[in-house]
Amino acid sequence: MFDIGVCEAKQVVLIRFSGELTESDFTGLDRMAGGARGKAEFDCIFDFTAVERLDLATEFVSKRGELPQAFKDRERIYVVPQDDLKLLVRLYAADRQSKGWRPPTVAETLEEALQRLQVTRADF
Repeated sequence: MFDIGVCEAKQVVLIRFSGELTESDFTGLDRMAGGARGKAEFDCIFDFTAVERLDLATEFVSKRGELPQAFKDRERIYVVPQDDLKLLVRLYAADRQSKGWRPPTVAETLEEALQRLQVTRADF
């Protein structure tokens, strides 16, 4: 499950996941992103802080790492405090880097990610 907040003024999207993280979460995001193609580009924060359980196959994560980044010149920050999820994010980042694409930045806390993009929770 996820929810999305947008800060139009600074062109930042905050996607917050909670509960169980599944492949269908990413399929839903892909559908939403498909509708936004060709419009303004945004920096993205993917906040996994509230994820309690993972249901993601390693193969699925690896295949996602091979997909081109939607917003090529924008920052992607993954907030990942859980050790098991960090391993999957590292796999994803390595796959992206092997294709010559920019890997995401990994942050321990949402506050760290917000500061990096110079936004606050209230902006969303």
